Amino acid sequence: ALENRSREQLAAVEHALDKFAKGTYGRCDICGQPIDPARLEALPQASLCMSCKAKQAKDAKGKPPTG
Repeated sequence: ALENRSREQLAAVEHALDKFAKGTYGRCDICGQPIDPARLEALPQASLCMSCKAKQAKDAKGKPPTG
């Protein structure tokens, strides 16, 4: 489980670096709106704005567990 979490974190950081190189860092992957700078300061690899992240979490709650 720890190894899987580390891989997920590494993928998120690499995605953020790729967005930085493309000039899209700080923009939400879903809606394209700017991500709050305070969110990026706390979680530099954040790829979703709070609105889209909340919607994603809400949608995930309604799905049956996998595995």
